[in-house]
Amino acid sequence: MKKIFILAAILVLSAPVFAAIDTWFNTNPHKSYNKEITLQKVQNDCYDKNGIKIEKNVFKFNYSYKEGVPYEYIVSNNTNQDLLLKGIDSDYYANKNITRKSHWTRVNVRNLKYWQAYVPFIDDYHGYKSTKEQIPYLYDFPKDYTIKKGESIRILAMGLYLDKIQNVTFIFENKDGDEIKITF
Repeated sequence: MKKIFILAAILVLSAPVFAAIDTWFNTNPHKSYNKEITLQKVQNDCYDKNGIKIEKNVFKFNYSYKEGVPYEYIVSNNTNQDLLLKGIDSDYYANKNITRKSHWTRVNVRNLKYWQAYVPFIDDYHGYKSTKEQIPYLYDFPKDYTIKKGESIRILAMGLYLDKIQNVTFIFENKDGDEIKITF
């Protein structure tokens, strides 16, 4: 019996380690989301410099508001050349970033702090609504994505700080091989 508890403890403690590795079962590659966002918009901010425009929209979940904050980034390339988005570096997001760090396991653990997680039928209803609402925001950040001249990309993300607005660092590379980092 003691061996079973030790094995279970090792499995639980090693879950974040396995989440950092790109394997077939925990890779959630970036997908473009073309539907309209029906969540309440809390804040809007814009960065526009040297032909790169980034619009950040912060929303509020209807059901998952205790688990994270949804973000929408719209990156537009208004330069006269194509840009390569090498990746996005983030601090405390559920999405997997360029350094392969992800905090998605904390989203599930956070739910256990609330009474809905322990009442059978309420948990099923609340959990279904919450998961359905979070799905578009849990895809990995894009890597090695080329943004053509005059085009844009829409990136959805889920920040885990509930009390402050978070920033991410966009890492671009132009045709000359210059690396451009924008923290916004």
